Amino acid sequence: MKEKPEEYFYGGGVQNGRFSHKNKVIAIENQNSWTDGGVASPTPFYWSTNGYGMMWYTFKKGEYDFGVTEKGMVKLSHESPYLDIFYMVSDGAVALLNDFYQLTGNPVLLPKFGFYEGHLNAYNRDYWKEDPNGILFEDGKRYKESQKDNGGIKESLNGEKNNYQFSARGVIDRYKNQDMPLGWLLPNDGYGAGYGQTETLDGNIDNLKKLGEYARENGVEIGLWTQSDLHPKEGVSALLQRDIVKEVRDAGVRVLKTDVAWVGSGYSFGLNGVGDVGHIMPYYGNNARPFIISLDGWAGTQRYAGIWTGDQTGGVWEYIRFHIPTYIGSGLSGQPNICSDMDGIFGGKNKAVNIRDFQWKTFTPMQLNMDGWGANEKYPHALGEPAASINRMYLKLKSELIPYAYSYANEAVDGLPLIRAMFLEYPNDYTHGSATQYQFMYGTDFLVAPVYQITKGDKEGNDIRNGIYLPKVPGLIILVERSMRVTVL
Repeated sequence: MKEKPEEYFYGGGVQNGRFSHKNKVIAIENQNSWTDGGVASPTPFYWSTNGYGMMWYTFKKGEYDFGVTEKGMVKLSHESPYLDIFYMVSDGAVALLNDFYQLTGNPVLLPKFGFYEGHLNAYNRDYWKEDPNGILFEDGKRYKESQKDNGGIKESLNGEKNNYQFSARGVIDRYKNQDMPLGWLLPNDGYGAGYGQTETLDGNIDNLKKLGEYARENGVEIGLWTQSDLHPKEGVSALLQRDIVKEVRDAGVRVLKTDVAWVGSGYSFGLNGVGDVGHIMPYYGNNARPFIISLDGWAGTQRYAGIWTGDQTGGVWEYIRFHIPTYIGSGLSGQPNICSDMDGIFGGKNKAVNIRDFQWKTFTPMQLNMDGWGANEKYPHALGEPAASINRMYLKLKSELIPYAYSYANEAVDGLPLIRAMFLEYPNDYTHGSATQYQFMYGTDFLVAPVYQITKGDKEGNDIRNGIYLPKVPGLIILVERSMRVTVL
């Protein structure tokens, strides 16, 4: 394809660290590479500011070269023995995205509770033993966690066996006692965890049902992580047996999170998996809107699921930096519902980075607090003050913005993404390229420019954010994160 000098290109799915692809090469394949330059949940679709888009109808790996090997030429390839391509000719991002949706399905509108923070861990597997270097619990003692039996107290969902503070119910109470908003909980996010301690599947589902009842009494929905088959399978132990119909119908499950352990590299199996749950959840769940979060998606994933970007290490500025353009690019690829773990799944203990992550993700669709995998706990209050108070403030701000966010998320079903590249609202030669890759519009009224590096940071984490493009628009709300507390201009 010929390329014009003033032409720009977008799409390709979750291209970590990138959103504008002029003079770049992008891979269209699930690499399970979850850092800058890697690809997860790709989409064989791109569009041009010259008024056309293209979707390659294939599940094979591909590569899109936007003028790198030959200037002025776009070279596209997939490892496929045949050519099957849809071309779309329309004017502007909305029209081209809707052409893509006509072929693959419109993005799902998340249920309202999905816009609040979710907490994920395995509460039926690990053991806790007293340790002076461990985590401080409500009984005033410190404990360390182990995935193997260390002679300590085993977790549970509902506090059976005198272990309430190490239970999933205890997590709900912890958020409530800390005055931290919580929308949903996944109690089995860990290999070998399961969600019950009986020797039958029905007994374990009853255990899950009791958690669901308690959670909903406190305004929280429950979900499940997926390690293997969603339907009963002969030869699988009761601990790891699944029955998604009973889980949704009887236990009240309203969230499903898929992982590479189940969907593999994604592609057709991943689409079939999220499609299966996308039909089961409303049918057996009293018309509940599906809330599915998937990894390793493809074109069409947006019809049933949002996506998350993989397992990364928090506590470092790089974690925030590369995610900003990643989120922007995902929306430009027809995948507007995107998220990543709060301050990473691993690492942490850097208060400035932790706070900044809670700040900027206030202005994103979903927040996943992935606890229990790394050496550090991941609760919003885990790092003490002032992080706890600031994070609490931003979680509450996100709650206050739900009507606004929900309205623009609804628009994203057949329009612009909630997280918008600057050029979608203010198109010009400067905004179309990568010059504005570290800022975005949240709907039409919030310009968000996160602090993503140390510039002139002091010991308290206050810093300078340079290089912000400010359009000349009266009434625009600009959020400046120079200090740890937001300033509204």
